Amino acid sequence: MALSLFGGKKHLHHFVAEQDVAKELFALLVEAKTMYLRDVVTGNKQYYRYVEDFVNSHRYIDCDHAVCRNCHEMNIHIVKGLLNDCSHLIRAFFTEADFSFEKCMELKRTYDTFVPPSQSVTCCKDGPTRIYPLSFGCNLTRKQMIGITACANAYHLFCVSTLHVEDMEALLSCKEGFCIRVNNIRHVAILFDTLLEHSFIQAKWQSVLSSGRFLQTKDGKGFVSASSLSSALSALRNNMTSTGYGIRRAIDELREW
Repeated sequence: MALSLFGGKKHLHHFVAEQDVAKELFALLVEAKTMYLRDVVTGNKQYYRYVEDFVNSHRYIDCDHAVCRNCHEMNIHIVKGLLNDCSHLIRAFFTEADFSFEKCMELKRTYDTFVPPSQSVTCCKDGPTRIYPLSFGCNLTRKQMIGITACANAYHLFCVSTLHVEDMEALLSCKEGFCIRVNNIRHVAILFDTLLEHSFIQAKWQSVLSSGRFLQTKDGKGFVSASSLSSALSALRNNMTSTGYGIRRAIDELREW
């Protein structure tokens, strides 16, 4: 049973060919684009929350035919994979005025061959052996996490009106699909550098943030790279500001918590 979501209306008919499956995938992505522009771009909803809300609100169809339900489940799985693993591509496509069926199929082909940046594969002569997810190796209590969030809010590190503890937990746990816009890259860099100094996180934090695409640039047009974080940290160390010292003091206090 293919599902068309154009204009907020649902038209149901049974899947009878591969083209029906492709058309439903396109309809789902068109709806995902609409929700993205409304909720994330205009409404400032966190991207990872938008993904969860979209997938959960489109998980089921009103049909008991096994073929239809299986095809829809496959499409939802593809959409979820695209939104999470290929978020950098999705954002580019979704901000274009013309999102066509052909571009939808191009995304599908990319999804079929894409290796998520949040995983690295160790290979041997017999092929891939182990997969290591990204991690900061955090060693933080709930109270310390609250303190880090309060610091981020006090110094406006991110482009959100209020950063919630759940957002900071999502960032520091490398939650799949999570990303947040940086207000000042130097201040974010000094936050992570101070966390490292107190052994709250591991030394690879720059590469983790870059590989996972967890930080968006302030203009929302790209992602913060490891080299940008390194340069920002060096620049602030050479010319410390009152904000930089304030962030350091706030994180220093967490040692006693």
